[in-house]
Amino acid sequence: TAYAEVEDAPDWIKPRLIKNRKWNPYSMEGGSTVAIAGDDFVVIGSDTRLSADDIKVINREVDKIHALSDRIVITSSGFFGDILHLRKLLESHLQKYRFQYRSNMTVDLCAELLARQLYFKRFYPYYTGAILAGIDEHGKGAVFSYDPIGCIEQLPYSASGAAKPLITPFLDCQVGHVTLSEGSERPKLTIERACALMRDAFRACAEREITTGDSIHLVIAEAGKPPRQERRKLRED
Repeated sequence: TAYAEVEDAPDWIKPRLIKNRKWNPYSMEGGSTVAIAGDDFVVIGSDTRLSADDIKVINREVDKIHALSDRIVITSSGFFGDILHLRKLLESHLQKYRFQYRSNMTVDLCAELLARQLYFKRFYPYYTGAILAGIDEHGKGAVFSYDPIGCIEQLPYSASGAAKPLITPFLDCQVGHVTLSEGSERPKLTIERACALMRDAFRACAEREITTGDSIHLVIAEAGKPPRQERRKLRED
């Protein structure tokens, strides 16, 4: 039913009319992503749920992690249309680089390229929380975190998306060891431990954050090896 003014409508429909009058080019499809860097490896994880309005599940098997090369992986949360466009943009730049220089782009150079692309779109930004990870030219794991307009920071671990406020304190404790007193023993960060921490983080978040769930998608990149993948089930309700 059409109403000339919102004030003419019944009280029960006014909130819906007011909401529909507001147009937004973006939507937040939920989900969470994490990356942890080790001495010679990096582990990237995300859930596979794509949702709308927090309660509508659009798809339960969406990949939010994309291997750009054997050494570079990108993952992102936010507006899924922008996530796909940003991935295709980086893939085209990496292909052009291989054609011109007959070599693969390093993760450090790709990290700077992504920061410039995000900053170039700062007046109409990509609605994403991107994390770029991979193995650098020295064989070390590297994780780069971004805000929507290209502010870049290299970190030992990073999270983005709906469950970031839950995952970051957990990683601060388990990986950053910010809660340990001086002299306390710090367990070594191995691939097995990093994967176990990732699984624990997502299982805990799936119990408390409604847009995170269905499955865990892990990508493990090691120096001298192609990336390998792993999937585990999460809550589906």
